[in-house]
Amino acid sequence: MPALLGAAALSAQETFQGTVEYKYEMKGEGAEMMAAFMPEKMVVKYSEKSMLTYMEGGMMGDMMGRIVVNGESGENFVVKDDEQAIYLIKAEDIEEKIAGQEEPKLEKLDEQKDILGYACRRYKLTLSQDGAETVQYMWITGQLRAPEIKTPGAGQMGGFISTTDIPGFPMEVEVEIPQSGMTLLLSAVNIDQARVPAREFERPEGYEVKGFEEMMQKQD
Repeated sequence: MPALLGAAALSAQETFQGTVEYKYEMKGEGAEMMAAFMPEKMVVKYSEKSMLTYMEGGMMGDMMGRIVVNGESGENFVVKDDEQAIYLIKAEDIEEKIAGQEEPKLEKLDEQKDILGYACRRYKLTLSQDGAETVQYMWITGQLRAPEIKTPGAGQMGGFISTTDIPGFPMEVEVEIPQSGMTLLLSAVNIDQARVPAREFERPEGYEVKGFEEMMQKQD
């Protein structure tokens, strides 16, 4: 049975290994219509050197597959079980994604609250790319930190679109969706400290290996 990690169990910031579940919630005009497309939750799994992200529920959850950043092999790839396929993400794919992105701006705000027993502080993160600006508000606990994953593009392949080294671990993220009047809220609802087996970050045996651009063409 997954156990919630309480703040009392931690005397200092520790590198987190295990599984975090975030609940999805859309707010604002048109949010109910979007609900069918959005996943119910996002699951992020961490080992010492790797990260796995996937969505559950909704049309988007079915489309996304499992996004793997493997720090052992240095690979980034998407696993689509329904196709029994692996889509390898090359360095140039990541470079294209972040082209035109300016240095993110992180601002510490004077707001605090507890989430799942962890003391958190609110931050404002501003991202600018090709003249478009996106704002995220993040509740960060300083009692945990994500593993330092060396694989190129790790900051772009996870659940949070950020290249900034945040001073802790994200427990809640609020994203303003440009020109929509809607806000996406991801809230941590469960943290499991159990170690994730290494095989979950590896390529599934027998799956066909394809290029990431092929997957993107299917979604266009």
